[in-house]
Amino acid sequence: LGITTVYVTHDQTEALTMSDRVAVFNDGVIQQLSSPDSLYESPQNSFVAQFIGENNKMNGTVTAINDNVCDVKLDDGTELKAERVNVEGVGHRTTLSLRPERIETVPDDVMENIVPGKIEEMIYLGDHLRVRMKVAGNDEFIVKVRNRSGERKLSEGQEINIGWYARDCKALDPVG
Repeated sequence: LGITTVYVTHDQTEALTMSDRVAVFNDGVIQQLSSPDSLYESPQNSFVAQFIGENNKMNGTVTAINDNVCDVKLDDGTELKAERVNVEGVGHRTTLSLRPERIETVPDDVMENIVPGKIEEMIYLGDHLRVRMKVAGNDEFIVKVRNRSGERKLSEGQEINIGWYARDCKALDPVG
């Protein structure tokens, strides 16, 4: 026999680790109700994506839609592919959400998105490096680089290509 408990918290880590299901509210309205992993991996709108965990936010316009993949032209002209989640259609604005741990500093050729970036700052955190880059006109773009032996050596000021899969980048409702 299970016991249902409702627990209210503003601590995201606490909510994700203690819960079977999490409700994210904004101004008293449920934005998404789902399992912790679904909430983090598949946010249904920009509010949830920005509220739960860390993400890189990129604004642009949808230029094409093929099944569940959108082509998006960012405001600086960079063209990316993203999973269609919550967009109105071609010609409409969208905000892309991309988790820092989904980005590779040695991109595979099969990744739909490979873009240049410049390393602005690196912070060593033991299990990973937190790398702040300038990417597509955004100098607050964060990449989490796993601490692995034999990994490419990175340095501030270095220009490198980074990449990610379209499925890891979510096309959501626009945020100003």
